[in-house]
Amino acid sequence: MAGQKRAVTIGFLLALMLGVAVYLRIWSLDDSSFSADDREILRRQFERANLEAMDESAEWRMKYDNEMERTKQLKDELLKVKESLALSHKKLTMMQKEYVQLGKEMESLRQRCKCDIS
Repeated sequence: MAGQKRAVTIGFLLALMLGVAVYLRIWSLDDSSFSADDREILRRQFERANLEAMDESAEWRMKYDNEMERTKQLKDELLKVKESLALSHKKLTMMQKEYVQLGKEMESLRQRCKCDIS
């Protein structure tokens, strides 16, 4: 377990260093073939891509929020159904006990009735 953790950490650090190296290499380019207009075009493209990414992120967040709200509503409905089922089960148990008790009373009344008739 510790070896796996260490391997992941080393991999992460290596990726981080590689990313920093690429970042520094890109920004250290001072190529005279890029004009100010080219840099402005690249900046605008980057801004447009960034805005699109933010819009997509907001869209996914809205979908996530909607699903969470729907899940919450379904959980509440399920809880209500479970409570209703538990209450119905209690009522059924009480009615079964009452039915057994009434059956015993009816049998008792039948026996008394036969005794009185004879």
